[in-house]
Amino acid sequence: MTQILVALVFTLLSSMFASAAGFDCAKASAVDEHIVCDVPQLSQLDKLLQPAYLEAKAASPDENVPRMARDFLADRHACGADRACILSTYLGALDGYSDRGATVDIPKDITAETIANGHVGISISVPEKVGQCVLTQVLEVHPRIGDDFDAGTGVEFSNDGYQVSYERDEALIASRPKDEVVMCLISIPHHCPAGDDRGRVYMTTNKRTGGTWTLADSQHMCGGA
Repeated sequence: MTQILVALVFTLLSSMFASAAGFDCAKASAVDEHIVCDVPQLSQLDKLLQPAYLEAKAASPDENVPRMARDFLADRHACGADRACILSTYLGALDGYSDRGATVDIPKDITAETIANGHVGISISVPEKVGQCVLTQVLEVHPRIGDDFDAGTGVEFSNDGYQVSYERDEALIASRPKDEVVMCLISIPHHCPAGDDRGRVYMTTNKRTGGTWTLADSQHMCGGA
């Protein structure tokens, strides 16, 4: 009886491991795949990708959502064993699918400080590598255009960073000049015209208010108007 119970437990644990992510972990071969299978948070994010992808593809059939999925896999693979980078690629993918109609949001408990995991320093420049985080300060919060926050919200930082929303963003409005924030780069757009680097997406967390927002650095993606 004991041997049977041990065998059943082993089978159950093996099954749980194999399905820990949205793909078969028993067949994982690349470094990034093993990291996803070994880290519960990454496994859960991987499970969110498929429904987000399917929703985005259905809601935006004229946009190349499958190409976005291929770009995500290439980006994740390029991360190697860098967990902050891998985590950021998932957040960037979910944000991109959300922009195209998916209703699967980034989990609320994930912040820029989650990505940084204590590895962040004061910087006079914006992050340049996916998964990189810096500590900077809010310089100014203002309406995107005119004097009405209902038309959108913009925020400028002391490291010359900028983020913008087409909506009234209360987390931005609650921020004040000199508030310290952790800013992490989670997405760099692909297939951009030479010299056009607009559309980088950052996750930012205000250390005073605890508010977190995920926004691009431009009103238009690269190649847009």
